[in-house]
Amino acid sequence: MKISAPSLKNNLVGEPAERTIQVYLPPSYGIPDKHFPVIYYLPGYGDSGMIGFNLPDSMDRLVNDGKVNEIIIVVVNGTNKLGGSFYANSPVTGNWEDFIAQDVIGYVDSHFRTLAQAESRGITGHSMGGFGALNIAMHRPDVFGAVYSMSPACSMRMDLAESQMFDSERLDQTFIKFESGLSALPLEEAKMRIFSSPQQFALSYGFAFAPNADRHPPYFDYPFTEVDGQLVRDDEIWKKWESGFGGIADEVILYKDNLLKLKGIVVDYGEYDEYNWIPKGCIYFGEQLTAAGIPVKVEAYSGSHQSVLGERIRDYMLPFFSAVLKFE
Repeated sequence: MKISAPSLKNNLVGEPAERTIQVYLPPSYGIPDKHFPVIYYLPGYGDSGMIGFNLPDSMDRLVNDGKVNEIIIVVVNGTNKLGGSFYANSPVTGNWEDFIAQDVIGYVDSHFRTLAQAESRGITGHSMGGFGALNIAMHRPDVFGAVYSMSPACSMRMDLAESQMFDSERLDQTFIKFESGLSALPLEEAKMRIFSSPQQFALSYGFAFAPNADRHPPYFDYPFTEVDGQLVRDDEIWKKWESGFGGIADEVILYKDNLLKLKGIVVDYGEYDEYNWIPKGCIYFGEQLTAAGIPVKVEAYSGSHQSVLGERIRDYMLPFFSAVLKFE
């Protein structure tokens, strides 16, 4: 179904202020006056659903077999014109965190029989969505009571260079050339050309974490320039990029009280994830929370980025929320 997304209005790249969500209603939803907790699922970059897990059939089967309690599930598509919003607030692409925590929650609570309290809401997701789930739960414990993050895109400090955005000089040089070409175009033409970037992932990441609404398209600050054939990194801009997936240690300190309010924090990842910086980031995230005295469970399993995602949803994520969320 399509819902209004006022938090995304007035963005600079023409993202529509109407988005699609998918709502699963449990088997006994037809019973009058019965209310249910809700799980909000955020898909990964370029994805639109729960990979390896089919709604409603897979969930109905778990409920009927008595493996999980009856819960409403809301899948929120975070895909934008570039593949992914990272569920972050940005003056360029719109306030996606606010969209989740305000627009979607408001719509679901007003249109369905939910238990409209943080203790009865869980947030989860995979990859980009796993990052978004952690980030939003950390900021909004007044809205969400627990988080289960699957293969979240988070990194150790200074390991962003290992990501697919910066793991070769050729990629940096290609983007610098693309950015230079945009700067030579009139504003409206440059806005249209943004979406022809050879690095869609880097472009959407820059929109989310290093936005600069006051400059010419591409509307963000890139951390590299080329001087006399050599790449030069601007450390201040690099910090902006790092603070997206990285900067975990600082965020744990800043949001410690919020994290302590959550009833459960779980992070899981595949040991053979093809993005090798993700397992490192998950371990680092767990270490930082543990050092700060914040309860967290970090689980590794035999698998790659997506290979057993359906099993993790079925056997771990859903039972976790079934156990920690507050029911009637």
